[in-house]
Amino acid sequence: MTELTSTFTPREIAGQAAAAIRALNEVTHGGGELTNVADVRAIVTSLELIGQGLPQLCEQLARFVVIQHEDGQVAQLDGQDTGTCVTEVVEALAAAGQAADMMTAAITEARAATASLDRPR
Repeated sequence: MTELTSTFTPREIAGQAAAAIRALNEVTHGGGELTNVADVRAIVTSLELIGQGLPQLCEQLARFVVIQHEDGQVAQLDGQDTGTCVTEVVEALAAAGQAADMMTAAITEARAATASLDRPR
C-alpha cells in the first residue's frame, strides 16, 4: 500500500488526478513552463503510465457497481429500472476502458517518437 492509498479515499485520489491534469493543461498552455523536448518526453511517459492503468480501473469500477447492485445496495434515483441503469454504467465503463487502451497505444507511439528528438547541437 502506498502512502497515497493509506492517506486518501479513492474519491480524493481521483480528484487529485483530475486536478493534476488541469494543472498540466495550465502550465503547458502555449508552451508555458516547458523548457525542452525532454519535458514533453517525461510528461508523455507519465501519461502512458496513467493510460495503462485506466482499463483496469474502469473494470474494477464496473465490477463494484454490479456487486453493489446484486447486494441491493444501489437504487435508481428517478425510479427507473436499476438493472438497466447498471447495465448502461457497465457498458459505458467497458467502452471507456477500450478507448483508454486506444489512447494509450497512441501515447506509446508518441513516447517512442519523442525518443529520437533532442536539442539541436
